[in-house]
Amino acid sequence: MSPEGFARLAEGELVRKRLVKTLHERGARLLVGTDTPNAFVLPGFSVLEELQNFADAGLTPYETIKAATRDSAEFLGASNEFGTISIGKRADLILVAGNPLESIAALKRRTGIMVYGQWLTTNDLQKRLDTLAASYAGK
Repeated sequence: MSPEGFARLAEGELVRKRLVKTLHERGARLLVGTDTPNAFVLPGFSVLEELQNFADAGLTPYETIKAATRDSAEFLGASNEFGTISIGKRADLILVAGNPLESIAALKRRTGIMVYGQWLTTNDLQKRLDTLAASYAGK
């Protein structure tokens, strides 16, 4: 890609951040949800990037996390199933080293996840990623 192409990409990123910030400041409800299945968007990792993009656009860590959890569940009409931590709801949680309410970057330092009631350590997750990568390497 040419230097001009990179400059256009950088300008586009600034425009997107200003758009998100303006929408948020004007009261628009924002949701986190990446464009999967896209060959260049890996579920899970892309959500972390999108959360950081929201924070970079000026949302607080709380507002950013809320857009990915409570607000998304509400939009999907599934608030009774997930989106907040409550008795009877699905136990999908991320345990991280650090306080994500201080910095969204803490979400990248996960020590494990609980998904559909099953606990997976970072080692378990890495083994699954390695298996997935190996399955694509053989094709």
